[in-house]
Amino acid sequence: MQHKITWCYLCRSTKTLTHDHVPPANLFPEPRPSNLITVPCCKVCNERFSKLDEQFRAFVTTPVNASEIGKQVMRKKVFGRSFKKSPALKKQMARNVFKGTMMTLQGPVCVPLIAMDRVVLDPFFTRLTKGLLATFYPDVDYFGHEFVVTQANQFISQHPRFKQVSSNLTADQRGDGVFRFWYRVEHEPRIAGMWFYQFYDAAFFIVRHQERIVENSSQ
Repeated sequence: MQHKITWCYLCRSTKTLTHDHVPPANLFPEPRPSNLITVPCCKVCNERFSKLDEQFRAFVTTPVNASEIGKQVMRKKVFGRSFKKSPALKKQMARNVFKGTMMTLQGPVCVPLIAMDRVVLDPFFTRLTKGLLATFYPDVDYFGHEFVVTQANQFISQHPRFKQVSSNLTADQRGDGVFRFWYRVEHEPRIAGMWFYQFYDAAFFIVRHQERIVENSSQ
């Protein structure tokens, strides 16, 4: 069940509120699912993320093991729209492509990889996690939390160890082969949590958050 907040989930403003999709609606092909998650977001905060969302979509559609939906989004939206609209984005993605070795259940494989700057990943996943916290845990004061973002092996969800770990987490998804997530937030007190995110059955990320510790300085 989704809870409702009445203020911007990023700055707590109550003025010029719009609705922000978490994750962004541009990741989903049309027709989009009817159960996409939205949270109140002021116009100023919402408009800051359009370019970042486009960069992120280009990034997460590239894994070789992406779902068919992911490949479709890459063809139609990334190559068909984003790169045509922004040659600079296309050049940036081309510069960041490299070959690397990743471990799979069948052993190490050499695959093309794309590096993404922390200035894109960290704000994207901090925002995403705050949106989901506002939706499912509105009692958590995440404005006092620190968020740590980690990119994981894109084949990790196939590993038996992850399946064992995820069996103890709450699982959810939006779209078929688009966005899956698993999470756990401490019950009492709600000062920490962990979220696993997967896009197009490939690109995989982990976000940990916990209450910021403020040390008292003595005179």
